[in-house]
Amino acid sequence: MFYLRRAIAPNVYGKFTCRIPRSPVIPNNIQRFYAKKSSKLNKKPVSLKPVTFTIPNYTSVSNLSNLLNVRIEKLVRDLTRLGFSDVSHNYILSREYIELILQEYNYEIDDRVSTLTWENVYAELKSAVNPKNLERRPPIVTIMGHVDHGKTTILDYLRKTAVVAQESGGITQHIGAFQIETPVSGRKITFLDTPGHSAFLKMRQRGATITDIVVLVVSAEDSLMPQTLEAIKHVRASGNELIIAITKIDKISKRERDKAIDRVNNDLLSHDISIEKVGGDVQVIPISARTGENMDLLEESIVVLSDLMDLKAENATNTVAEGFILESEVKKTVGNTATVLITKGTLQKGKVFVCGNTYCKVRSLCDEGGRAKLKALPAEPVEVLGWKELPQTGDEVIQVKSEALAKKYVAKRQALVQSEKHAGDVKKINEQRCSEALLKQRQDGGEDGDESSISEDDVKAMGPKKINFIVKGDVSGSVEAIVESILPIGNDEVVCNVVAASVGSPNENDLKMAKITNSTLLCFNLHDISNDIINNKENVEVKRHNVIYKLIEDVTEILTENLKPIYETKQVATADIREVFDFNVKRKIIKVAGCRVTNGQLTRNALLKVVRGDGEVSVFDGKLSTLKQGKEDATVVKKGNECGVTFEGFEGFEAGDKLIVYEKVKVPRFL
Repeated sequence: MFYLRRAIAPNVYGKFTCRIPRSPVIPNNIQRFYAKKSSKLNKKPVSLKPVTFTIPNYTSVSNLSNLLNVRIEKLVRDLTRLGFSDVSHNYILSREYIELILQEYNYEIDDRVSTLTWENVYAELKSAVNPKNLERRPPIVTIMGHVDHGKTTILDYLRKTAVVAQESGGITQHIGAFQIETPVSGRKITFLDTPGHSAFLKMRQRGATITDIVVLVVSAEDSLMPQTLEAIKHVRASGNELIIAITKIDKISKRERDKAIDRVNNDLLSHDISIEKVGGDVQVIPISARTGENMDLLEESIVVLSDLMDLKAENATNTVAEGFILESEVKKTVGNTATVLITKGTLQKGKVFVCGNTYCKVRSLCDEGGRAKLKALPAEPVEVLGWKELPQTGDEVIQVKSEALAKKYVAKRQALVQSEKHAGDVKKINEQRCSEALLKQRQDGGEDGDESSISEDDVKAMGPKKINFIVKGDVSGSVEAIVESILPIGNDEVVCNVVAASVGSPNENDLKMAKITNSTLLCFNLHDISNDIINNKENVEVKRHNVIYKLIEDVTEILTENLKPIYETKQVATADIREVFDFNVKRKIIKVAGCRVTNGQLTRNALLKVVRGDGEVSVFDGKLSTLKQGKEDATVVKKGNECGVTFEGFEGFEAGDKLIVYEKVKVPRFL
C-alpha cells in the first residue's frame, strides 16, 4: 500500500494534492477547475487527502502509461534515460521499477510494505539467547581436505568402522555426521566428513559454516592441493578455528619424514597460515590413521581447543530448538528422512518444526547407528522422520508451537519464493520478446524474405541450444552438487539445462517429463531402478553413475555431440574431361563427359567440383549421376583409367575442364 502525492502546476496556484479515485493521475477537468478557481477568486490552493493506492507487482509499459496518463513515447524515452534498454510497449516492469518511475514523475511514495523475504521469513520464530540456560556442548568438527588425502580414514579410525569401503570410487560423496566419545579424555566430539571432490563445493562450504573447528587434512606425500587451498578459503570466510593434520606419514621413511613435514609447513606459511612452529596459534599434528600414530594427540588437541573456545548452547526443554539439515533422502520403508544437526535447544519426539518449504512433526529420532532416541541435545546429529515433504540440504530447522502455525509460515515462505520465481519468469519473457522483436525487424528488413540474411543473427538472438537433463539422486546433497556441477558446462552454442532435480529413483512421471522436454535422465548412486525405467518404451536415455566425476564427463560428452558440426574438405581424386559425347536416349540428348582419372579413384555418387581454366573458376559443385566404363556401370574407376560420367542437374561442362573429387571430414570439437 502506498500514499501518493503529486504537485500540479505549482507555478500557477501552488502545490496541492487531489483525491484519486482509481488512478494516481489527476484528470485534466479537475486541474482546469481548480486552476480557474484559484486565478479568479484568488483563493488558497485546495488540498485533498491522499489516496491509498496499490502498486501492482508487475505491469507492462503500455499499462503504466495509461495509469499515469502519459504518452507511451514519452514514457519509453524516460525509461531509456533511466537506463532501461530495448524497452517496448509490452516490456514488463516490476514493482521496484514502477516505484522508481513514480518518483521520477514527482510522486511521493510512503512504502509501508514489509521487507520480508523468503530468506528471513522464519527469523521472528527464533527466541533470544538466555544466558542462564547456557551449558557446555561438544565441539562440532569438520574434516576437510583434498581428494584421497585420508579424511575418511581418520574418521574410520575414530569410530572403528569401514567407512572407506562403502564409498563409490573411494571418495566420500555425502556429508557424514556422527558423535563419538574419545577414548583418551572421555569427551564427546561431533564430526562432519565433507566430500573432497571439487563438485561438492557447496557441501564443503556448508560444512565449514556450521562447524566450530576445522581439521584440515594434508597428505605428507602431496602437500597442499587445489581442494586444500579451497578449504583454507572457506575456513577464513567462516572464522572457524583450524587444526592441521599431516596424514600418511606411515608411507614415508623416517629419514624423509622430517623433510616432508617441513615442506608442508613451508607451504602453509606461504599461504598465510600461522602455525605454532613460528609462533602462531594453528596446531600442526603429523598422524597416521592406519597405524594410529599420534591419533590420541589429535583428539587431545581438539578437546583443548574447544575448552579454550568455551563452546556453549541452550539445551533447556522450553527453549526453541534450532538446527540445520545435513542430508535428506527418501527411504522405501520410512519415507522422507533427514539428518539434523541441533545447534540450540532440545529436539524431542512429537515436536513440530518448520524447514524451508516444508514442516515436520517428529515421528521418531535415530542416531547414526540407527538406534532410537527420545531427544537430541545441541551438537548432536540425529535422523528425523515425519517430514511432509523432503527438506533441502542446508536449510535451517526451527521449532514452532503447532502444526497450524507451521503451515501458516510455510505458506508465507512459499508465496515469497513464488514471487521471486515470477520475477525470473518476467525477465525471461522480456528477453524473449526482445529477441522476437529483433528477429521480426531483421526479417522485415530482408530482401524478399531472404533467410540467409538473418540466419546467423537468428541463432545469436535466440541464444545457445539447451540440452535438457533430469537429475535423480540418492540424497539431496548429492543432487544439489550434481546440479551445481553440470549447469556451468557449455559455451555460446550449447548449454546444460536442468529441467528437474529430485531425490529417489525415477518413475513414470519422470519418464513422461523427459519425453516431453527431450531430456536425458541422470541417475546418481541409485541401485533400485526398475528394468521398465531403464528399457523404457519412450526411448528416453537413462544414464546411471556412482562416481560424480564420471557423470560430469558423460554430460560434457553429450553437450559436445550437440555442437554444430564443422566439416573440412579433403581432396581425394582428380580427373580430366577429354571429350564431350552426345547420346540419344529415348529421344532425349544426354551429354556425357569422357574422363581420364589422373589421381586417386573416382567413385559413384562422389562429391566433386568441375573447374575451368587454371582451376580458379568452379562451374559446378555437386554429385556424379552415372559412372560407366564402356557400356557397363562402374562403382570405382582407378588412376589411369578412362570412364564416362554425367552429373546431377548439370551439362555445362566442356572439354579441358577438370574434376576435383573431395570428401567432407568432420572436425572434432570440444567445449
